[in-house]
Amino acid sequence: MATQQGSTQGRSNSLVTGVLWNLAQFGAGRFVTFVVTIVLARLVEPSAFGLLALGLVALGVFDRLKDVGVGQGLVQRPGPWSRLAPTGFTLTVSGAIVLAGLCAVFAPQIAELLGDRALAPVLQVLAISLAVSGLAVFPDAALRRHMYFRQRTAPELAGAVAKGVVSIALALAGWGVWSLAWGQVAGSAATTIGYWIAYRRHSDEPIRPGWDRPVAKSLLTYGGQLAWVSLAALLLDNLDYILIGRRLGAEQLGYYTVAFRLPELLVISICTVIGQVLFSSFSARQDDGAGLRGQYLAATSVVAMVIVPIGAGLSATAPDVVPVVLGDAFSASVPVLQFLGIYGLVYGLTFHAGELYKATGRAHILLWLAVVKLVLMLPTLWIAAGHSITAVAGALVGLHVVFAVLRAGIVRRYVGISVGAQVRAVIAPVVAGAAMWGAVALVGALLPEWPHLVRLVLLMVVGAVVYLGALVVLDRSAIGQLRSLVGRVRGRA
Repeated sequence: MATQQGSTQGRSNSLVTGVLWNLAQFGAGRFVTFVVTIVLARLVEPSAFGLLALGLVALGVFDRLKDVGVGQGLVQRPGPWSRLAPTGFTLTVSGAIVLAGLCAVFAPQIAELLGDRALAPVLQVLAISLAVSGLAVFPDAALRRHMYFRQRTAPELAGAVAKGVVSIALALAGWGVWSLAWGQVAGSAATTIGYWIAYRRHSDEPIRPGWDRPVAKSLLTYGGQLAWVSLAALLLDNLDYILIGRRLGAEQLGYYTVAFRLPELLVISICTVIGQVLFSSFSARQDDGAGLRGQYLAATSVVAMVIVPIGAGLSATAPDVVPVVLGDAFSASVPVLQFLGIYGLVYGLTFHAGELYKATGRAHILLWLAVVKLVLMLPTLWIAAGHSITAVAGALVGLHVVFAVLRAGIVRRYVGISVGAQVRAVIAPVVAGAAMWGAVALVGALLPEWPHLVRLVLLMVVGAVVYLGALVVLDRSAIGQLRSLVGRVRGRA
């Protein structure tokens, strides 16, 4: 029994440590990206951001298929690493090179399909980034498999810095969209080099290609499912970009994508980095049903406490956030951000259900769910894109409310967590966030026309006070959870 408790405590500590380092990596990298976005928004035309967004959507299709899900398989599959590694190395490297070549060769046809011929040369440059980043799949998977999340911080931060420095330098030289494209290549190169350095420091095994047919079959069988799920997710996550680009053009897409960048950096990325840790932790607990359910509810509750005020705050303060962060040239992004802030928090509330499915070998659920979502999203966003980018953002909020309900039902059926338990995990932060949104919107309407930065600081203070106050009233244990987490993090530090 003592051994079992020690094992549980060890996994718990590893989870907290992993989340801590992944968030440190996220915080540092996203801070750099945030600053770079502010600078580039004043140096590059909105249409350039729109063109790059289309390029990254196309690149994403090849990116999701470049390792056929083998990277995830290297994290999840049982067996000694020494047996998995040679075959995994062969699959990830060869897949990246082949897919990057296909991307470059078919760039003109892809550009024609997306409705902008100017995209072809940009996509060919981005193909270089695809090949380089594919070389990082193997060492990244090794670090995640062994829960070495601290070692992932430096490579990710190096990539963000390199991307920002190169993009800004080229933008100052007047390179326009090329500054963004070559910045992407520089960031991928720095990240890949960093991952290999980190891997070699923690592995004495020689790196060499190999081929073990049973291992390849296991990795490709598991990873193939995830590759298609990932591809479907990419299509769904970028369907709004594709339809806006087709129906409203690169300039309107630029306004939309830059507005989207804020909830993406400050809300969705939090879910993503925590999800990377949860996937590893859930995979280790895939045979412990009760522990898995408890960990999922605890993680969902803490994530909600963090992302709800950020998303609601972005929405309520959008009229002041956009001029301060993006500049007056992006004033058309204000109503878009008002909707997308809410979208971000709704998206994040049930985001980690997918990690449960993948970790327990039920990735097919995500694929079927993607089909349902596509059937609902395609006509809805097509109609919205015929009106305005604000209509698209509003439609996205409504759709993801429906999807959150659907995910909760699937978790109840396949994992055994009741809908009531899932609601109780997030209800206090959601109600507190709604109170905060109302208070900030009201105070914002009553404040004089002071400088936007002054108004923004005051509104942030009001929002923080109202949110924390409401959270204490609604659920005192929520504050206790945060204190406990902070205490454990300090203890680990």
